[in-house]
Amino acid sequence: MASSLTDTIIAEKYKLGEVLRSGEHGDLYEARHVLMDKLAAIRILSPNLAADSANVEKFFATAKAASKISDPHIQTLSDFGTDHEGFVYAVYEPLEGRSLKSVIAEDGTFPVHSAIETATQIATGLAAAHTAGQIHGNLSADNVMLTGSDGIAAKVIEFGSPNPLIEERTDPADFAYLAPELCSGSDVSDERSDVYSLGVILYEMLAGVPPFVGEKPTEVMVEHIEEMPPPLASFRSDIPEGLEPVIAKALSKNPDVRQQTAQEFAEELIPVSELLAGHVSTAPQNNLWKTAFIVLVGMTLLGTFLIYGTYMRRTDPTTAMQPDANGLPVQPINPATGTEEQTLAAMPALTADAIANSNLAQMPGTLPGGDNYNPWATGVPPPGAPSIPPGGQVVTIDPATGSPFMPTDGGVVLVPVPVNSNTNTGRPTPTPKPPPANANAAPQTTPTPQTNPSPTKPAPTPRPTRSPARTTPSANRPAPNGDEQID
Repeated sequence: MASSLTDTIIAEKYKLGEVLRSGEHGDLYEARHVLMDKLAAIRILSPNLAADSANVEKFFATAKAASKISDPHIQTLSDFGTDHEGFVYAVYEPLEGRSLKSVIAEDGTFPVHSAIETATQIATGLAAAHTAGQIHGNLSADNVMLTGSDGIAAKVIEFGSPNPLIEERTDPADFAYLAPELCSGSDVSDERSDVYSLGVILYEMLAGVPPFVGEKPTEVMVEHIEEMPPPLASFRSDIPEGLEPVIAKALSKNPDVRQQTAQEFAEELIPVSELLAGHVSTAPQNNLWKTAFIVLVGMTLLGTFLIYGTYMRRTDPTTAMQPDANGLPVQPINPATGTEEQTLAAMPALTADAIANSNLAQMPGTLPGGDNYNPWATGVPPPGAPSIPPGGQVVTIDPATGSPFMPTDGGVVLVPVPVNSNTNTGRPTPTPKPPPANANAAPQTTPTPQTNPSPTKPAPTPRPTRSPARTTPSANRPAPNGDEQID
């Protein structure tokens, strides 16, 4: 039939070309519109079937239903009829690309995102057909054409063609997409039968083979009815979460458990697509070499910052350890007794007399602390030390006239003799002379002066000595060395 109809003009405007697909109910030809010079695809009903008016009416009913479907994933039907030669025909948009079956056979399994996208497009086309009242009934990978340049734009063809049981086919591969209820003997397909066939197609795109195969058609039909499909994890490890449950639901033996419409099937694939799109978008950010480069740059910047900070903050001990000219001397703390620390803490409140009566007066030449450091040794008060100016009235004693402080009628005289006096009279300090041996008075006790007094710090004043009663000194006897003599 094919060879005889090539170059035949149908309905006085379509010139037939090569046969694209052959079938028991007719062949699909490549054709060209003679007047408009446009490509088309024309299906010619077999002359044997065209002789029966019932077959012709069924053919026209299927074409009329298909003409109402408007979806980019369904092969559009634009015209149908019978020409003057008696050929029953239907005109479709031209077919481009390859069938999904040939793509799987030649290129192998699909990437997960491509398989999901293709299945979604098929489901969208089926939903549009079901809305128009058209059930495919024989959906298979061979009845899906991939026409896009990237192989993803899917178009469903061959609506209304009979299933393999009706056509009495013998190839086991033709039964791989048949729903279990059809394998059980029912010859009525519905939307759920198309959903089952779509689940088989998606499984085949991911695994490379249909879920049920066998050497005979009966073996395949028994597996559809009784067996569970092998898990996709046995074929590949990149199946995203949530995808296999959608496929398992579509392949349920009970039609009531499946997705009830093709639109429901497409909607259940949306979350899986979104999850997969999120993984794909973040995959480049998880590149190992990119991460290693970022870590290396971060370590380099951190090391440079630490080296720079250490260099800028380094110190010179010869300049950093200079003493503070305005600071106070710090004495070490004696952890053993704390006696000297208490004495130092009380010093600001001590008077000159209290200092003279304290234990400090018994430590000539040293200061508390035990390290023999004398901040007053230079003759200049250390920074921060208080200055105590001399006070009181200065009296100069004339050796010729005697001391105005000495009583003339005898008695006890208290003579305070400071260890170190800051008063300078320009002459040596008179020293009391001991009385003669025949005197009745007891010898006078002279206080021992403080040795090595501090140059500027007032020395402790010794206790006054109580002298016995003496006689009045004679005015006619001058004291040797200019000093006043006491008889």
